[in-house]
Amino acid sequence: MKKLLLILSLSLTLALSLVACGGDDAPDNTTSGASPSGTTADASPDGTTAGNATDATESATETTDDAATDPADGSPISDFDTDRVIAVNTREEGSGTRDAFISITGVGDDMYAEAVVDESTSGILTKVQSNDYAIGYVSIGSLNDSVKALTIDGVVPSHENVFNGTYGIQRPLLVCVNAEKAQVELVSDFIAFMLSAEGQEIVSTSWTKVDEDAPEYETKSLSGSLKVGGSTSVEPLMQRLRQAYLVHNPNVTIEISGGGSGTGINEATSGVIDIGMSSRALRDNEKEALTPTDIALDGVAVIVNPNNPIEGLTIAQVKLIFTGEITKWSGLE
Repeated sequence: MKKLLLILSLSLTLALSLVACGGDDAPDNTTSGASPSGTTADASPDGTTAGNATDATESATETTDDAATDPADGSPISDFDTDRVIAVNTREEGSGTRDAFISITGVGDDMYAEAVVDESTSGILTKVQSNDYAIGYVSIGSLNDSVKALTIDGVVPSHENVFNGTYGIQRPLLVCVNAEKAQVELVSDFIAFMLSAEGQEIVSTSWTKVDEDAPEYETKSLSGSLKVGGSTSVEPLMQRLRQAYLVHNPNVTIEISGGGSGTGINEATSGVIDIGMSSRALRDNEKEALTPTDIALDGVAVIVNPNNPIEGLTIAQVKLIFTGEITKWSGLE
């Protein structure tokens, strides 16, 4: 009997051992280090492995490291295509800015036939800003960060260089009145304000003074209305002068319109407006009917898109571009 019990006890022990061994060998639903979804623990949310993600990052880094850079400052080298055609932009005939520009650069009557004509300073700025391969010209006083002003013969287009005469493309900004309007007190007083210390200080914010020792303005507290029109280059300055003048003379109203220097000169001559604005000097025949007064000096800046790597041109190159003798940027190399 005891022998039988011993045999049963050994059999039970053996059975339990087999069950335990079988549990260790049973298949598992997950692999070592696996997530509950069955993907490996190193996998990313999109199903790729962490190792692949690392490889992709390293690849991107290598691509960045291999990008062409300027050895001088490490900046990316421009992919500007110099074989592209130069998109020339110019002001309309009658514009004082155009007249000054074509006279000084020697373009004269030979403006490039393919040049796109615009009737405002803002239009030229917009066209150059929106086209990497464009070129144009505007008043220095109208420059903004949307475009790049080029040096001309190595000289920066600045108010200081206009005043000292080293920047070559410059002209006066002036107002003009006919003999009848010159006798009107409000007309003469507004012009006197333009030439006063306060007026010239306003000029100096974006343009160049014509008088460093201008007298103080004496307020007369006038009333009435004025019409001023003409150059779109002078217009922004005139708006600032108007605002300051009305502080001294709140009973005065001043209406300002553009239209270009030619329009201002013609309408001032006929008396349609009280004061004409011009961004070029009056011609001899125009002086027979009008009295001009320079209120500021201004340069004409040649502008390109900021993506254009060119930093400067010579007067001779400017002429060749705007007469159409150079039609591609590669022609300047």
